Formats: sequence, C-alpha cells, structure tokens
Amino acid sequence: MNRLRFASIAAPLVGVLVLVTAAQAQEGRPLPRRIAERPRARAEEMRRAVQEVVIARMREALHLTEAQEAKVVPPFTELMQTRTDHAMERRAAMARLRLLLLDGTAGDQEIARALREVRAIDEDYLHREGELRGAIDGSLTPRQQGRLVFFEGRIRRVVQRRMQEAMGAGPRRGLMAPERRPQPPDDGFDLQEDEP
Repeated sequence: MNRLRFASIAAPLVGVLVLVTAAQAQEGRPLPRRIAERPRARAEEMRRAVQEVVIARMREALHLTEAQEAKVVPPFTELMQTRTDHAMERRAAMARLRLLLLDGTAGDQEIARALREVRAIDEDYLHREGELRGAIDGSLTPRQQGRLVFFEGRIRRVVQRRMQEAMGAGPRRGLMAPERRPQPPDDGFDLQEDEP
C-alpha cells in the first residue's frame, strides 16, 4: 500500500522534472548543473584529444626540428583555439542577426548593429589569424609552409568527418544523392530561382 502511494506521488514529480528540463533546453535556458556539465566536459575532452593528434601529425608532416617545434607549436595551438572561439562567436552573432531579420518588428538600427557585430567578429579573427600565421611561417621553410597548407586542408576534412561520426551525425550533404538529401528548414533567406 505504501509503495503504491509512493509511486503515485513520485511518478508525477519525475514527469514534471523531465518536462521542466526539456522546456529549459528548448528555451535555451541553462540546464541543471549536473546535466549540463557532462556534455561540456566530454566536448572539452574530445577537443583536447583532437588537438593533440593534430599537433602530433603536423610535427610529422612538416618534419619539424626541435627548435622549430618550440616556435611553431604554441602559435599553431593558439590558431586552433582562435578558430574554435571564432566559430562559436560567429554562430551566436549570426543567430541573433537571423532572429532580427525574421522578426517583423525589428528596426533597421538593431539589424545594422547585429550586422556590424558579425563583421567585427570576422575582421578580428582575420587579423588574429594573420598574426599567428606570420609567427608560424616565420619559423618554417617555404617547403614546410607549402606542406602546412595541404596538411591543414586534409586534417580539417578528417577532423570534421570524425567529429560527425562521434556525434552520430549522418553522411554530409555532398556525399548523398541530391534527391535523398535532407533539406534544411526554410528560413526565408534562400534566393528564389527565376521561373522560365
């Protein structure tokens, strides 16, 4: 009897907790601390592991000497972190801009401010990337600089593919037949084709 009574009280409480957590996640509000920390910790762990692998492979691909390694690895590591930070900042700024564009009541000043923010984020990144690339290239021979260009392109594709696999994402859009590709939701910003 007591178990039945406990179950009749506990079940609705668990249901309410699940609904509140789901609602918070959909609204973008932070989840309870224990729930939110696990994915962040795993993502940080994964990022560090990927970074270590990339640096180890770069050392091999460029045939770095110990002296070069000491000068190249720190700015290269900072460049990778700068890219990650830029992507997150830009994604957030683009989301704000998109919301303003979709909001019929948003004023031109608000939209212009959001647009300036996106452009400032890009300009800051390009400036910082240029500084870091200069520091890296200054310690490499022209042959190593050329190898680095190809290495970065290849490693970017490999890392993206592995991240998608680890997160359980399906194949990238370009690898699927056009008629079978999932279509992104319409956000109203796609250019309309002219009808013949």
